[in-house]
Amino acid sequence: MNKKIKNTTVLRKRWLISAIILLFIVPFIYFMMIWLGYFGPMPDQKELSQVHNYQAAQVYSADGVLLGTYYVQNRTEITLDDINPVLIDALLSIEDIRFYDHNGVDKRALLRVFVRTILLGQDSGGGSTITQQLAKNLYPRERNGWLYLVSDKVREMIIARRMESVFSKDEILVMYLNTVSFGEDVFGIDMASRRFFNKRPADLEIHEAAALTGMLRATSWYNPHRNPESALQRRNVVIRQMERYGKISAEIADIAVNMPISTNYSLITTSDGPAPYFREHLRQELARILKDYPALDDKKYNLYTDGLVIQTTIDSRVQKAAENAVKTRMNNLQSIFDGQYSSRSIFSDVDDPAVLRAWRQTEYFKQLTQDGTTEQEIQRILYEPVKTQVFTWNGYEEMTLSPYDLQRHYLSFLNSGFLAMHPNTGDVLAWVGGINHHHFKYDHVKSRRQTGSAFKPFVYAAAIENGIKPCDYRRNVLTLYSEYEGWMPRNVREEYGGRYSLQAALSQSINTITVELLMETGLTNVINTATGLGIQSAIPEEPSIALGTAELSLLELTASYAAFLNSGRPVKPRTISAIYNSAGELIYDFNDELSNTESVISSETASAIVNILSKAINEGTGQSLRSRFGITHAVAGKTGTTQNFADGWFIGMTPDMVFGSWVGGAVPRVRFRNNLGYASHTALPIAGHFLSNLRNQPGLEPQRNDFYPQQIQTRYDLACEDVLDDRFRDRTRDFFTGRTVNEPREARTIDRNNEDRENRSVLRRIGSIFSRDRN
Repeated sequence: MNKKIKNTTVLRKRWLISAIILLFIVPFIYFMMIWLGYFGPMPDQKELSQVHNYQAAQVYSADGVLLGTYYVQNRTEITLDDINPVLIDALLSIEDIRFYDHNGVDKRALLRVFVRTILLGQDSGGGSTITQQLAKNLYPRERNGWLYLVSDKVREMIIARRMESVFSKDEILVMYLNTVSFGEDVFGIDMASRRFFNKRPADLEIHEAAALTGMLRATSWYNPHRNPESALQRRNVVIRQMERYGKISAEIADIAVNMPISTNYSLITTSDGPAPYFREHLRQELARILKDYPALDDKKYNLYTDGLVIQTTIDSRVQKAAENAVKTRMNNLQSIFDGQYSSRSIFSDVDDPAVLRAWRQTEYFKQLTQDGTTEQEIQRILYEPVKTQVFTWNGYEEMTLSPYDLQRHYLSFLNSGFLAMHPNTGDVLAWVGGINHHHFKYDHVKSRRQTGSAFKPFVYAAAIENGIKPCDYRRNVLTLYSEYEGWMPRNVREEYGGRYSLQAALSQSINTITVELLMETGLTNVINTATGLGIQSAIPEEPSIALGTAELSLLELTASYAAFLNSGRPVKPRTISAIYNSAGELIYDFNDELSNTESVISSETASAIVNILSKAINEGTGQSLRSRFGITHAVAGKTGTTQNFADGWFIGMTPDMVFGSWVGGAVPRVRFRNNLGYASHTALPIAGHFLSNLRNQPGLEPQRNDFYPQQIQTRYDLACEDVLDDRFRDRTRDFFTGRTVNEPREARTIDRNNEDRENRSVLRRIGSIFSRDRN
C-alpha cells in the first residue's frame, strides 16, 4: 500500500512539473523569442522615433520616367489640422473608441474578443488598437500559420507599447492616417479622400468620412466606387457607432444614413500607371536584395522608408507599346471567346471547385474568416446578390451579383502575359503580367504553363549540335512509341508523307519529325541544351517534351530564346541597373552583373536557328505577322499551342530585342473550343500589335531591316527544298509491309502480320511505290 501511495505521489509530482513547464516556462521562452525578434522585427525606441521621417522609394524607367513609388506613408504628409474632426470621430467609433485611454493595448477589447469570438464563436470585431494596426503597417507580418499569428499579435502589442512611449496620441493618429491602406494602391487619408471624393480630408462630410473609415475592414468589398451597396451598409454601421458613442446626435445620424453612397472618383496617382505587374515583381526583388546583400556603404536600408531611387531597365515607351498591344488584342479576343460560350457557362451555377478556390483566395473571404464569421454565414454571403461595380472590357459596369457569380465572371476572362528584353544584356524592356492588375493579381510573366511548339527550337538546336544538319531530311510518318504507353504524336493538320528538311519541319511545326529528332538526339541532350540556354523549371524526361509538355514561365522561355541572337550565350534577365539613397549616392550597382557567359551552343547552331525561325515568319506558322500587321523589318519567331487550345504562345525576336506573349485562362477550362484557339490567332497578334506600336513611340530607333551578320551567318547549308518525295526504298518498304503514309510505324519494331494490310490489292500496293502523293 505504501509503495502504491509513493508511486502515486511521484506521478503527481511529475504531472505538476510538466504543468509548470507548459503553463509558465514554455510561454516564457516563447515570449522571450518574440521579444528578441526571432518572429519578426522588434524596433527599439530610437528606431521608432525616426518613423516620422520616412520617405517613399521612387522607381524610374531607363528613359527617366517615374513608374511608381513604394512607401509607408503618403508623400503628401498631413496633420490633424488638415482633417475634418468628424473623420477622427468616425475612425475612433468604429476602430478604437478607447484610443485616448489605453497605452497601446486595449485590455477590454482583448477580453471581448476572447469571450465572444473564441469561447462563444460570435463575431465581436477585432481587438487591435489603432496603435497596434500602425505597428502592423510599419512592420508587416512575414509568415503564415497559427504559431506566427500568435507571435505577430504579441509582437505588435509590444511595438505598440513602445510607440506610445515615444509619440503622443495625436502623433500616432496622424501617422496611422498617413499610412493606412485603402486598397487600389491608395495609402493615407489624403490620397483616399482625393481618390474617392475628389476633395481634401478637411472638406469631408459625415457620410463621406464614415464611408472611408468603413473601408478599412475590407478595402475591396467596401470600396464605395466599385461596391456601393456593400459600402453603404458598412458606412451606416459606422454612422450608428458614432451615434452610439455620442459623437453625433440621432437626428444627424438619421440624415447621414439616408444620404446616397455617391463618389466623385478621381484617379490622381500612378496606381493604374505603367508596369504594375513589374513594380510588384520589383518590390519583392528589392526586398530580397536589401535583406541579403550589403550596400556599397555597408548600411542597411528600408525599401519603404529611406527614400531610395531605383533605376530599372524598363523602357517606358516599349512598356507602353506592350500594354496597348495586350489591351487591344485581349479586348477583341474576349468578345470572340464570350461568343463561343453565350449559350453555356464554363463554370457550374453552384459549388464549382474552381470558383470556390478563387473565392477562398479573396480578401473578403479572408476577412470574414479572420473575423470569426461562421461557415453558415459565409455560405449565405457567398450566394447573396448585391450591387457591385464589375470590371469589363467596356469599363466598369454596375451589376447585381453574388460573390460566387462575381468570381465566375472574373474566372471566365482570358488573360495574357508579355515580356520584352535585350538579347545581349538581358535588360527587361517591357513586362505585362496580365490584363488588369486590380482584379487579376497573378503575374503571367512568371506563371508556369505548357509551352506547346514554342519548345521545339531547343530540340532542333540540340540536334544540330549533335551533328544533324538543317538540310538533312526526315520522313513525315506516324510513329508509335510502345515504350511510352503506345504514344503516337500526330500533326496538327493530320497531313503525312514526304521527306522534310529539318529547317522546314521546324518552320512548319511538324510534330512527327520533331519527336523523331528528339529520340535520335537523346532526351538528355535536349534537356541539357534547354537548361543550359536558361530554362530553370524542371523538364520531365519523356519524349512529349518535344511538343511542349514541360511547364515553363514566359520569363524563362523568352530569356532562353535570347541566346539564339547572342551567339549561343545565355543571358540572365536584368530588371535593375542601380539603386541610390536619398542623398543621391550609389549604394547598389548592377551594371557589373551584365551577362558574360560562355556559349552553350555554337554560334553556328544559334545562327541556324535564327534563320529557321525567320523562315517560320516568312513562310511558316508566323506568316500573319507580315501579312496582317505589315511588319517588314527583320523578325523571327515561333508559335506554340497546347492541347485543347489551353495555352497560346509566341516567342519572337528582332535584331535588338526578344519578346514573348502568352494567352490562356486562369484554369484550363477557360479555352477556345475550335481553331480560334491556335497561337497564331491568340498570342501572335499581340506581338503584331506590339511591333506596330513601337513604330509610333517617339525617340525609339526603328527596328533593323536585317539581322546583324553574327546573328545569321552560319556554315550550314540552308539552301534546300522544304519537302521531297518519299524515297524509292521507303515506298518499297511500305509496299512490302502493307502500309500507307497515314498508318503508324513502330518506333523500334515493325508489325508485319497485320491481316488488313496483307489483304490489300497488290496492284494498289505496286502503285504506291511510284506515287508522288505528298499527304
